[in-house]
Amino acid sequence: MRTFCSLKGLLLLPALLAPLPLSAQVPENQAVRAQYREVILGTVRENAAAPAALVVQDPGPRVQFRTEAVNGFLYSLFLNEESSGFPIDGGGSWVIKRDAADGAFLQAKVFYRSDPGCFLRLLPAGGRTLLEVFLFGIAVDRGVQVPVAFRSLLTAPLTRVVELTRPTVRWELLLTAGQPVEELERTLSRLRAGLGALRALGEAEDGAMDEQGRTVRIADLSAQPGGLNCSGFAKWVVDGYYGPLTGRLLAIPELKQRHPELRGNRWSQRFEEARDPYFGLDWSRNLAAALARARGEPGEGWEAWDVRRLAYLDYREDVGFPVEELPAALFLASLKDPGSFFIGSFNREYGREPVLRQHYHLAVFFPYFTGSGDFRTAVFDLGRETTVADVRKRFAGHHVHLVRLGARGEWGTPRPWTAEVSQ
Repeated sequence: MRTFCSLKGLLLLPALLAPLPLSAQVPENQAVRAQYREVILGTVRENAAAPAALVVQDPGPRVQFRTEAVNGFLYSLFLNEESSGFPIDGGGSWVIKRDAADGAFLQAKVFYRSDPGCFLRLLPAGGRTLLEVFLFGIAVDRGVQVPVAFRSLLTAPLTRVVELTRPTVRWELLLTAGQPVEELERTLSRLRAGLGALRALGEAEDGAMDEQGRTVRIADLSAQPGGLNCSGFAKWVVDGYYGPLTGRLLAIPELKQRHPELRGNRWSQRFEEARDPYFGLDWSRNLAAALARARGEPGEGWEAWDVRRLAYLDYREDVGFPVEELPAALFLASLKDPGSFFIGSFNREYGREPVLRQHYHLAVFFPYFTGSGDFRTAVFDLGRETTVADVRKRFAGHHVHLVRLGARGEWGTPRPWTAEVSQ
């Protein structure tokens, strides 16, 4: 059975709670939870028997209430409406979990962004509450003490939790809407339009465009009909910025420059020629340095554009971050350097006699915030657009090293050289 209710004017926050100094607020459903207080705090039988309902808030999103019994647990769901319906992982949605046998409260899960990995978990702890916070699946805070009883928070506004934990939890990072960059969205539109012609060329194991736009082998610069490999594709993206600035595309020899003084060890240096274990790392750093020079923004050394210092995450020298942390790393990096894009060099231990860490694949990431504060990442890999979830699945267990490049400025599709053009 489903009922249809109406709530109006019940979302005013207590005067004691100052508004959050954030550009984005989490959609609230506190008025609905307050209306269902007796259901939430009642017996398991009363809770389970409550009919599903669609409740209208004014202001605020519509909220779907329902209960579910699964594997010995009872869940009370308060789900905010989004364009796709009433997703469990929608921003501001609450999921309250109880033991179906004895009615004990086990936790409340609150999604503070519309992402399955961005949530906080409230846990009863005697007369207090413990808080855990996750950012794109990574635990960033655990065991945070909230000095109020768990039950009192079940019908409180989310801002109550935020205010009580502000000294400990970095909510200014977690809840921010970032800085939308309109220029970046225009670039993505042009880049996507250029992918069609690029896909028509196909892929080539060692392919890239030279300074004149001819497809060649990276190894010896010999002519090679066909398309690009992952390194050539990353160059193609950077060439889109570099070409309008300089009137030519990037020279491959400068991108192949090795930096053994910056990375590796005595074992890997013996195999620089035979296995080139740091090719992807050197290539990505060289791309960032070349574009910065063209813009008159040289950095201090070849590592100047490495993404190293991010809140919560630990950078590993010349290795980067675990791929499982990639969504959080891109989110935090885009906050630190808005209007940037990133080249990721995927690496893992590889081979035998000896086992070496090999940087063997590149992908390009454009993280950004929409005007409504939602975080998005456009992912481009070998001439196609994919997703962060796809990359995490394909490279599970790997690390990814990120370098930062400025995404501001004119971007134009790098054009392959043809005999007709040369005439």
